[in-house]
Amino acid sequence: MPYARTDDRVKLYYEVHGEGTPLVLAYGIGGNAGMWDVNVAALAAQHRLVLWEPRGHARSDSPEDPTKYSFARWVLDLKTVLDHLGLRTAHVGGLSLGAGIATRFALRFPSRVRSLLVTNSSSAVGRPLSVENIVMRARSIEITLTKGMDAMAEFAMAANPNVSERVALDPSAREEFYAEYRALTPIGYANALRALLAMDYITDRLHTIKAPVLLIGGDRDPSLAPMKVMHRLVKGSKLVVLSPASHFANRDQPEAWNRAALDFLARVDGRRRARAIR
Repeated sequence: MPYARTDDRVKLYYEVHGEGTPLVLAYGIGGNAGMWDVNVAALAAQHRLVLWEPRGHARSDSPEDPTKYSFARWVLDLKTVLDHLGLRTAHVGGLSLGAGIATRFALRFPSRVRSLLVTNSSSAVGRPLSVENIVMRARSIEITLTKGMDAMAEFAMAANPNVSERVALDPSAREEFYAEYRALTPIGYANALRALLAMDYITDRLHTIKAPVLLIGGDRDPSLAPMKVMHRLVKGSKLVVLSPASHFANRDQPEAWNRAALDFLARVDGRRRARAIR
């Protein structure tokens, strides 16, 4: 399996599909590159699609030290993947946590971002978590470390609205979530949750993003409200709301999600080519 190694010796899993302008995506907290399986063929038909797993997730390393995790560290992980692949610029994005990482990357390394694709993400907006969310995430850490990943999957499907809405739309997704959580190490997931709880707040910096921005949300996703805030703050950004769709809109509505993403990317690349030949 292909890996990139960070400056602190953490191995990051990635995979590459297709050819074309690079598109680099990470999934949400607890997810993995396989969660893009319904999107790969369409995206890779037009782009060099790079799917990567941040530290603490699936096939990437999961350091036991919780101080090895933060959004700032995940941003450097994304930079490591781009540097490893020799990508000076790329379309960057992701779902939920993945979009939160990509947004902070766009703020820190703006010259390397062709565009920013944010789907189903409140961490991309960087507002304080609600008390209910903090309690749910703290309980998730406890369950993960004391009862294991099957128990964590069951708790998520019952108590996390991001997950429960997906199951409500598609009951067969229950097995999908068991597989997703089983791919994690308990310490990696717990430490990733700790980093999420310590999230830096970037809302007042979003207006400085100059790259083209696409936001894709689901009409049943709790993240839709904060994404509307980001849409208002980022000049020229585009918001697409899919229906019916949960926090996992790329899986609930894969064809519509693919179409929205590819239309946006084609417009961005077309404008860049037009400027280059002037």
